[in-house]
Amino acid sequence: MTENQRIIPILENVLIVLHGIVLILTIGQNFISLPVFLEVVGRMHPLLLHFPIVLLFLTGLLFWYPNWLGIQTKSALRFLFLASLVLTGLTVLAGLFLSAEGGYEEDLLFPHQWTGLGVFWTGTLWYFFWTKNKIQAAKFSSLFALALVLVAGHLGANITHGSDYLLAPLAKLEEKPEVPLEEALAFDHVIKPILEQKCISCHGPNKKKGELRLDEMEFFLTGGETGPALDNANWEKSLLLHRIFLPMEDEEHMPPKGKIQLTEQEIELLQAWVLDSARFDKKVNQYPQESTFFTLAKGLFDDKDRKTYDFPFADKGTIAKLNNEYRVIQAIYPDSPGLRVSFFGKSQFNSNSLDELSKIREQVVDLNLQNMPLKDADLDKLAKFPNLETLNLNFTGINGFGLSSLTKLEHLQELSLSGNPLSEDAVSHLGKMQNLAELYVWNTQLPASQLTTLSASLPDTRVESGFEDDGRLYQLNAPVIESEKTIFQDKVQVTMKHPIGSVKVFYTLDNSTPDSSNHIVYEGPFFLEKSANLKARAFAQGWLGSPERQTVFLKSGIRPDQISLTYPPSDRYKGKGAETLFDLEKGDIDFSSGNWLGFKDTPFEIELGFADPKEIQNIAFSLLSAEGSYIFPPAKVEIWVADESGNFQVLSSETPEMPTQVRESQLFLKEYPIQKSGVRKVKVRLSPINPIPSWHPGAGQRGWVFVDEILIN
Repeated sequence: MTENQRIIPILENVLIVLHGIVLILTIGQNFISLPVFLEVVGRMHPLLLHFPIVLLFLTGLLFWYPNWLGIQTKSALRFLFLASLVLTGLTVLAGLFLSAEGGYEEDLLFPHQWTGLGVFWTGTLWYFFWTKNKIQAAKFSSLFALALVLVAGHLGANITHGSDYLLAPLAKLEEKPEVPLEEALAFDHVIKPILEQKCISCHGPNKKKGELRLDEMEFFLTGGETGPALDNANWEKSLLLHRIFLPMEDEEHMPPKGKIQLTEQEIELLQAWVLDSARFDKKVNQYPQESTFFTLAKGLFDDKDRKTYDFPFADKGTIAKLNNEYRVIQAIYPDSPGLRVSFFGKSQFNSNSLDELSKIREQVVDLNLQNMPLKDADLDKLAKFPNLETLNLNFTGINGFGLSSLTKLEHLQELSLSGNPLSEDAVSHLGKMQNLAELYVWNTQLPASQLTTLSASLPDTRVESGFEDDGRLYQLNAPVIESEKTIFQDKVQVTMKHPIGSVKVFYTLDNSTPDSSNHIVYEGPFFLEKSANLKARAFAQGWLGSPERQTVFLKSGIRPDQISLTYPPSDRYKGKGAETLFDLEKGDIDFSSGNWLGFKDTPFEIELGFADPKEIQNIAFSLLSAEGSYIFPPAKVEIWVADESGNFQVLSSETPEMPTQVRESQLFLKEYPIQKSGVRKVKVRLSPINPIPSWHPGAGQRGWVFVDEILIN
């Protein structure tokens, strides 16, 4: 008897035992508690599964072509057959142990588990038919078993790597709509793609390792078994950052060892996003241009147009010395020697500020001098930056005599001169800059005839001069709203400005949108003496009206003697508790700043008491709406008041109008008249929306209500 012939009966008995164990576990897997050491066996499933896959396909090849590799004896093939099936059974067994740990979506686990069992069972039938010399049945079983191997492998990859793992390379070939930088959201278009590639396979809808999902904002905030992924009280201690910075050998390092790791740039992007309060609804271009996140993110959108330069990198120490509070120097995108220089603060600027850049002249390709007090003679200094491509001279006060110096800049592609009192002589100098791709001369006092001449002399340049009667309209910038403070006691002065002096600024104070039929015309600084939600827009003939600018002003009023919240706010958005509502610190659209109270599972309900009876005219609530972050206006507002008797009576019950689409985050004020004297108590309830409407990505879930101040007058 050969060695194979002695081992075959043993393997057959092992195979029978495995079938029995697998059958018991399959039937009773929801009722069996596994010891810890079997969890270790379960985690060997990804290691084991490669062996039976290879052996089963090799067995199939030799079954159909027995003379291949010279294997001609049935006992040799039988040994290989049984070894394949025993390993398949062990792999199935380990998979059942692993599934008992939990953390997998049933919709994906169920088909993978049963196709894996199908491989084991049909493979055994294949072996049985073959040993009984039922060749046709064996051939059919072999094809079915091997097909199930492919299906089970694909479904397993979906669990481990994501549902689109197999076809992801083909998806890259499809034309995808590109999002311009101006419309890109920090989370949706920069952070989420990183998470989808490196994190979602373990922390997504199909598999929730540690009960943590990272595919949507709502799950970020919910967190997993070890807490939220983000710590809004101390961003640097956020679990998301902690895990990615752990050593690779640490079992808690993310992504786990063996998975594709984050690149250095991806780590920097995640870190910059988290440290900037991890905003989910903020656009990329709303970040300061000098911020780390903006610099890194902008580079992603510039990838297709990135230029390579043959000049060397500037010395990092030199750049560090030149950076200060009024001048920022940074690479135009990561790993580029090209530099962008931006100046801030008129009072700190003089012509020597340009001379100080002499050591990096070769590397400067983008120079922003907007609003700096320049003279035409200073343009000679700009001509010494040989690789300058983009130059912003808006509102610098030059008249154009010095523009002849800029004709020496062979690489200059974009020149902005808006807001300067250009003379007609400037037109002749600009006409010589044939390399320009874009020229901005809005509000430069050049007559239409000169602008026509300029356009004709630069046929390959896009000349933007503001309104032209050619059917095209350009949108104005939003006006700037200025005031010393937004929470005041008696009154506060408000000033509004716009860089184009000829525009009219329309505004409202009642939360309505300023338009042609609903507005107050701004004629100069004015005083506010009561709380208001100020919205302003700029209009001018031949232009599209500007976007809306908004500021909420709150007049501090009566402070209650007793404050009692019926339900505590969310642990993540609890601010300073009830004190947050009367601390006269206005929150902004960063709802994680600590100035907001957030409520989702319970309504915001508060009872306010007064030691002495009060005459109350109205009550106002400072609220936040950010539908992209599941924050909505309250679904219902209820107000009760009580007099000396202590009996509450309903004063107001309103169902505010809900948005019908995701809008940009906005602050707003809800004000309600009370007009009561002898008031001893006020009770308010603001109910979160539940469920979120069907048009929203989070349809069916609970929404949030955010409150930061209550004003009683």
